[in-house]
Amino acid sequence: MKTSKSYFEPILPIVSTGLVILLELLRHNYGIHLLKPGLLILLLTFAIVFYLRLSMSSLLENGLTKAMIMASYLGSILFMYMVKQPNIQCFWMLGGLLVSMLIDYKLGLLMQFNLIFLMGIAFTQQLETVLQFFVMGALMSFLSSYLKQKSTVIYASIILLSTNITLAFIIHNFVFDIKKGYNYLGSLFSILAVLATAFFLCFLYDRFALNLISKRSKEKVSIGETILEDKKEDLELDPMEEKDQTDTKDPSSTIDHPNRMEEISNINKNNNSGLGTSYELLNQEDNELLRQLEAVSPALYQHALTIGDLAGRAAKLIQADVMLAKAGGLYHEIGKIKKGNYIEEGLKIAEEYHFPSQLKAILKQHNIKYEKPTSIEAAIVMLADNVVSTIEYIEKTQNHKYTNNKIIDNIFQMRLDKGNLDKSNISVKDYKLLKEFFQKEFS
Repeated sequence: MKTSKSYFEPILPIVSTGLVILLELLRHNYGIHLLKPGLLILLLTFAIVFYLRLSMSSLLENGLTKAMIMASYLGSILFMYMVKQPNIQCFWMLGGLLVSMLIDYKLGLLMQFNLIFLMGIAFTQQLETVLQFFVMGALMSFLSSYLKQKSTVIYASIILLSTNITLAFIIHNFVFDIKKGYNYLGSLFSILAVLATAFFLCFLYDRFALNLISKRSKEKVSIGETILEDKKEDLELDPMEEKDQTDTKDPSSTIDHPNRMEEISNINKNNNSGLGTSYELLNQEDNELLRQLEAVSPALYQHALTIGDLAGRAAKLIQADVMLAKAGGLYHEIGKIKKGNYIEEGLKIAEEYHFPSQLKAILKQHNIKYEKPTSIEAAIVMLADNVVSTIEYIEKTQNHKYTNNKIIDNIFQMRLDKGNLDKSNISVKDYKLLKEFFQKEFS
C-alpha cells in the first residue's frame, strides 16, 4: 500500500500540469503563455499533495478515495476549458464541492482555490471576479455538510445563490444588463446545476458505498452476533434495565411532588419565545430535569451524562449539530423518571417542557425498535447508546471474548445491515469517522 501511495503523490501534480499545458496548447498553440498556467497548477497541486501527506495520509490507503480526488480535480480542469465563459458557466466548481461533501471540506476548499487561481490566470484578469469565486468556493466548502442533507440543502442553496447574485450585482455596479457582458441568469442556473448535481451524486455515492461496505464485511458481522443479537437483543430497547432494578427509587416520591414540579418548571422561566426550551438550558448538567433523573437513578444519570458527552464530541467531529446531539444524549431516557413506557413518557415530558422538535425526534429515534433515526444527530445518539450499553453489559457479565474494537465494528455493521441508518442521511465518510471515534474512545 505504501507503494501505491507514493505513486499517487507525484502523479497528481504531473498529470494535472500536463493536462493544463495540453489544453492551453489546443486553445492558443505554442507560446510562452503555456508556462504561466502550467507552472501555477504545478505549484498549487503540490500544495494539495502536501496537505494530503500531512493531514489525510490514512485516506490514501483507499483506492476509491484516490480515484475520486484524481477524477474530481482533473474533471474540474477539463470543465473549465470546455466552456467559453468559466466565470458564468462554473460547472468546474463541482469537483471541489464533491470532495468537500464526500472526503474532507478543507481538501475541497484547497481544490477550489487552486481552480479559481487557474481561472484568474488563464481566463480572466479581473480581480473582482476572482474574489467573487473565492467567496463562493469558500462558502460551498463550509456549507458542504448541509448541502448533502435533505433537511438543510434548500437553505444552504439559497444562501449560495443569493450570495452569488449579490456579489455579481456589486461587481457590475448594480446594473442588470446582459448586453453589457454578464449573464446573471446563466450564472444563477449554473450554480444551481452544480449544487443539484453534487447533491444527487453524493446521494448515489453514499448508497453505493454503504452497500459495498456491507457486502465486503458480511463475514465480520458474525463475530459478536450471539452476544449482541441473541443473548442481549433487549439492549437496544432498555440498555440500563438491569441497573434500574437495583438503583431506581420510587418515582412517585419525587416526580409527583408539587414543589419539585415547580422547581422543574424553572427551566422555562427565561424562555419567552414560544419556540421551545433553549439547548443552553437543556445542556446544563445541573438543571432540574436531570436532577430529577439523578434522584430516580444515579446510574441512569451517569449514563445520560456519558451519552451526552460522547454524542456532542462525535457531532463536532463530523460537523453535525453539537448542541442537539448532546441534548439528545442527555435526555434520551428522561422518560424513565416516570412509570410506564419510557419513550412515551419521555415524549410527554418533552411536550410539557417545550423541547425543540428535533430533540423530541431523538427521544424516540435512539431506540431502533421504535423508529429509525431521521437525522445525523439521532443516529449519533443511537450509536453512542448502543456502544456504551453493550460494552457495559459485556464487562458486567465478564464475557471478554471480543475486543472493544470488534464490538464497536460489529455494532456499526449491524446497524448498517438492518437499515437503521437509511433515513439519517449519514455519509460514508461520517460513518467511518464515527466508528473510528468510538473505537478510539474505548480502546
